[in-house]
Amino acid sequence: MYQSSCVALLSRLFRGHRSLAQLLQIPPLGWCSGSQVQHSIIDPSDQLMRSLFRGYRPIFKPHYLGWEAESLLRLTPSQQMCYYDGKLFGGYIAFLMDRILADCCKCDEPAFTAYLNTSFIQSVPPSAPILLRAWPDKIDGRKIFLKGSIQIPAEAPHEWVDAIRTDALFIRPKPRI
Repeated sequence: MYQSSCVALLSRLFRGHRSLAQLLQIPPLGWCSGSQVQHSIIDPSDQLMRSLFRGYRPIFKPHYLGWEAESLLRLTPSQQMCYYDGKLFGGYIAFLMDRILADCCKCDEPAFTAYLNTSFIQSVPPSAPILLRAWPDKIDGRKIFLKGSIQIPAEAPHEWVDAIRTDALFIRPKPRI
C-alpha cells in the first residue's frame, strides 16, 4: 500500500513535467520503496540556484559599518540569459545584486530585502567579465542601507565602469524574546 501511494504522489508531482524529470535524471516511478524517497530526488530549486550562481565566490573586506563584498564573475553559456541579443537580462542582474547585498549583510547577522532599487546605466554584455560590489552605506537600528554596483571592463585596459548601480534596504529580524 505504501508503495502505491508513493507512486501516486510522485506521478501527480511530475505529471506534465516529464522533461524536468528526464533532465534531472529521476528514475522511473516504480522504484519507490520506504526511505529511498527522501534521498533519491534532487530538489530542482537547489540545482537551479547552484547553476545560476556558478562561479560566484565573494571576497569580504572590513568596512567601518560592517563588511563590503566583491565578486568577479564570468558567466557560463547557461547563465547568459538575454532577452535582447548582447544584453544580459535585467531580472538576472537584479537577482545577482540581491545576492551579493544579502551576503554583505550576512557576515554579521541575517537580514531580509525590504527594497532593491536598480539603475541600469548601460547594458551588460553576457560574455564580459562582471565585477559585483556591495557595501553598507548607513545603519539605523535594524535597518541596513546598502549600495552596490556591477562593473564591466572599460575600453582602456585595467579600468572598470559602472553599468549597474543599486540602492537597497535590508532589515534584520526582531530579536526573539
